[in-house]
Amino acid sequence: MKTLIIILFVLFPLTGCFSQNLMNSSSGQQGSDKVLDSNVWDFGSIKKGQIVRHDFQVKNNLSRKLTINGVTTSCGCTASTAKKNILDPQESTQISVEFNSKGYKGETSQFVYVNTDDPDNPVIKFTFKAFVE
Repeated sequence: MKTLIIILFVLFPLTGCFSQNLMNSSSGQQGSDKVLDSNVWDFGSIKKGQIVRHDFQVKNNLSRKLTINGVTTSCGCTASTAKKNILDPQESTQISVEFNSKGYKGETSQFVYVNTDDPDNPVIKFTFKAFVE
């Protein structure tokens, strides 16, 4: 019984740290936003017609410069741009995404495609989700 209590005292604070890290982000959006992984973003519940924004990160892990040739989206409801198009090794940039929920209802998923000159990873796919009320 003592072992169980000790385990609970050790694990309980850790679970709070992990869940807090999942809920915090630097996007400045509503508290319902969640980071699902670095390439997926969930805006949570939003109102129909609301415009929401998020910045994804692209990092150049190559030993040479990386060129972003363009950014495309899966629909006209989404606008996306790269802050910088040429990245030195280990340099990062933001891919800004703006989603207009006008005309949507219920669950939706949209995609952003970052086209690069990396032959091993020519397209980086980002996904965002929302539940439009």
